[in-house]
Amino acid sequence: MSRKYDKPSLPETFDFCSATREWFEAWRSSRDTDQWDERQWQYMFDTAIVHSLVYGSFDFHWLPELRTRLVQMGLEFD
Repeated sequence: MSRKYDKPSLPETFDFCSATREWFEAWRSSRDTDQWDERQWQYMFDTAIVHSLVYGSFDFHWLPELRTRLVQMGLEFD
């Protein structure tokens, strides 16, 4: 039986945009992430940085990387 990992908040050491904070909290509160472990949350933090580059800095050349990461994590909708 795997132990349930406490869902972390976004680190305060990075200035995430408000859209990324809302996006992260939506996934943090989702039952889809209930069984995630520390490794998966670390990947989510890295993905949040990419998300913030797209939605906070409007650096759209990061969109393919963001989509690839979301698909990898099973967070992309068809």
